[in-house]
Amino acid sequence: MEKQVKKVVLDRCTVVCAVIFFFFMFLAGIAGCGGEKEKKDTDLIPGNWIYYRNRTYILIAVDIKGTWSSSVKIADVTSKIVDSRGTASGTWHLDGGQLIFSVLASDIDNVWKKNDTCFYKVIELSDHLMILEGEDGRKEEWKKTVLQKGKEGSGAVNPIVTMAPYAVNLDKHSSNAQDRYLCLSMHLELMELMPEQTVPQFHPRARDAAIMYLSSLTYDDVSDFDRIKVQKEKVKDVLNPYIDGLIKEVVIDHVVIALSAAKVEEFIIEHTAAPSNEAPAEGEEGETGKKDAKKENPKTS
Repeated sequence: MEKQVKKVVLDRCTVVCAVIFFFFMFLAGIAGCGGEKEKKDTDLIPGNWIYYRNRTYILIAVDIKGTWSSSVKIADVTSKIVDSRGTASGTWHLDGGQLIFSVLASDIDNVWKKNDTCFYKVIELSDHLMILEGEDGRKEEWKKTVLQKGKEGSGAVNPIVTMAPYAVNLDKHSSNAQDRYLCLSMHLELMELMPEQTVPQFHPRARDAAIMYLSSLTYDDVSDFDRIKVQKEKVKDVLNPYIDGLIKEVVIDHVVIALSAAKVEEFIIEHTAAPSNEAPAEGEEGETGKKDAKKENPKTS
């Protein structure tokens, strides 16, 4: 009789434990579903989106890190891009079904007003379509673009403009200071292009502008990683006017501070093996590749 009682008690404990276990699993499932949906929405928003209205293309490149950049292009009746109207950038976040853009910089105030915050209700969101409703009640249909594959192995999917290496004398405060040469291998990652728009050629004047800026730097300006990051952003500002404001990021592949012309030659030879997409603008002459790099070799005296 005692054994039977013990067995009944054990059976009841087993049933209770099983019920509790499945109850908590059910609650975890509900919580998991809610979290998964929110995460899914957040994952769908990053990417390059296009909104078309009245022959105007508005492109916004939304980064998973919480930043965005935008440009405006004007098309003719054949949908060919004929004009650029400027760029803007800022930060974004998703809050309870509302997509919020903070505008930190802009030269297209009629689209993105600097220091403004724009609130959009997310009406529909999928892999390829995003319908937003602005504060004025107007609905905007944004379509995600098909990205072009970039430099092989780089992990980037936006169009890439590669460049011949740069080698310039760093400025020095006195004639007695040691000669140092800044050697850079870098490429440009562009924002997603509009329909029918081709990757722009790298204008020789853009290269000249970059050389002039880099030559003005001192060793203190590039002596560590953080300072090089600052100069990278400034190089982007120097080059962007020559490439229709399309540069999303300047990516430095290799950087060396050389102490001799021989080391500069080694750097240039090593980093001009791959073909360069740098090309003169239509109707103008320019030098690319090894010939261009050789032209920038620092003078030795």
